[in-house]
Amino acid sequence: MWPTFIRYRPCLGCLFFLLTYALSAAAQCEHYPWVAVWPNEHTTTIQPRQLFLLSAGSFSNARSGFRQLGRQIPLYLRSTHDSVPLRVLERPVNPQSSDMQLLLQPVRPLLPDTLYSLRYAISDDSYRNLFRMRRARAGSKQLVPVYRWRVAATPDTEAPRWTGTPAMVRREYSENSEGINNYVLFSGPVQDDSPVLVRATIWSARLAAPVISYLTLWQNQLGIGWFTCGGDFTFQWNETCTVAFEALDAAGNRSTATGRPIAFRAPSKPKAEPTITEEPAARPAAPKK
Repeated sequence: MWPTFIRYRPCLGCLFFLLTYALSAAAQCEHYPWVAVWPNEHTTTIQPRQLFLLSAGSFSNARSGFRQLGRQIPLYLRSTHDSVPLRVLERPVNPQSSDMQLLLQPVRPLLPDTLYSLRYAISDDSYRNLFRMRRARAGSKQLVPVYRWRVAATPDTEAPRWTGTPAMVRREYSENSEGINNYVLFSGPVQDDSPVLVRATIWSARLAAPVISYLTLWQNQLGIGWFTCGGDFTFQWNETCTVAFEALDAAGNRSTATGRPIAFRAPSKPKAEPTITEEPAARPAAPKK
């Protein structure tokens, strides 16, 4: 998952593909130092059994500490009268990816209509800047992560609904001043009352095990591959792959897009530009005698 932890500086005419991670040749990859969290700090409401996706990309200072999250560094949600640990549901191992991801969920339901904040227990000062921080309260010197949300009074119990089978809508290989684009876009015909993550499982004959990556929808599309500054899969030219999509809503309800994996081809090798050679200048004709 790439858009959430890489910042992009736009330029005129650039085409953006922003969460786990695409951008055009004229854009620049910028440094983003923290662990990215889904849902982000601008989300106001979460579910009692909310899913949380944490990500750290190749441009993040937090990569070394990220491996300790959910292990030596416990994570929990705290309110005025409650404290709920987060358990690790999945830590995808993806040798094809520049990203690291971690899927978590509260060990028990959060209290409805209650304000919780993300906290983590740590004694090592070198890991204190894993998350973007704010002051705990006005005038306080204590810093805590910026993430805090109110729990919905009524939980979402309906699984995401796929209104069709995802289909490939675009594939591209191109080179630019910052790197390469080597990706495939699929349609994402899925609906739900709460935000949705999509778990993509990708198979390739050259790999011993499938690759797993969590995606977010962008303009109802799902992107797999490499997007200049990062990505979740490195395609070989025109190779045949298959992918299975499973939607997970914020409450943890799940549904698969189709009963069998979807076959597709990776981007093709670009054609070489024709070499233009200049014709030698014609010699002037000899003067007539």
